[in-house]
Amino acid sequence: MIAPAFQPGTFRFLKDLATNNSRDWFDRNKADYQRLVKKPADAIRAGLADALGDLTGCAIASKQFRINRDLRFSRDKTPYNTHIRMAFWPASAAFEGKDAQPPGFFLSIEPDHIRLGTGCMAFSTPVLGAYLTALEAGRGGEVTKMLDAAGSRGFKVSDPDLVKVPRGFPKDHPHADLARHKGLAVWRDLPDTGTVQDETAIATLVKVWTPALPVWRYLYNLQEKT
Repeated sequence: MIAPAFQPGTFRFLKDLATNNSRDWFDRNKADYQRLVKKPADAIRAGLADALGDLTGCAIASKQFRINRDLRFSRDKTPYNTHIRMAFWPASAAFEGKDAQPPGFFLSIEPDHIRLGTGCMAFSTPVLGAYLTALEAGRGGEVTKMLDAAGSRGFKVSDPDLVKVPRGFPKDHPHADLARHKGLAVWRDLPDTGTVQDETAIATLVKVWTPALPVWRYLYNLQEKT
């Protein structure tokens, strides 16, 4: 059995789609989409869910985001995304509210690079409260050390969501910058698309994710205790 992987043609398709982003072109090339994008993405997603389950010790749920763009509120009316995006999260963790997410792992296959991340894009209200309380109570040093460790392995921290600290949080607190986050994630870009084009694709991605595992565990434990 051949291990799941994308093909060089996957990236040619995404680049061609970026140049010819129309329904007519997509309809003419739908068979290539199924062969080069949908079928290998489904296989890689299933394999990654199993591998991340082994890494975390949790059953992992997953989803692949649609190729069709949501045009309802966008000025950009091109109909298709030119990337392949997936998310993985603990099967036992619930999404709380419209935007809140459980801590997870994120993968984006772009036409010319790979991007992966770990964390929580948007805290639920209870988890945000627990996060701010932990910072104010002196746990900010632990969080900073954890993020610095991920940074030493090539990960960058997501930008703060707020310009100022939230109301009620001490402005002069030594970890006030961390309080400006309404979610917390770390990201790393891989410039070589060959990373996911051979039989080691899944193992390589998990290896890259591994240094950021403490970030995921911290957020997972925070949610579990809330």
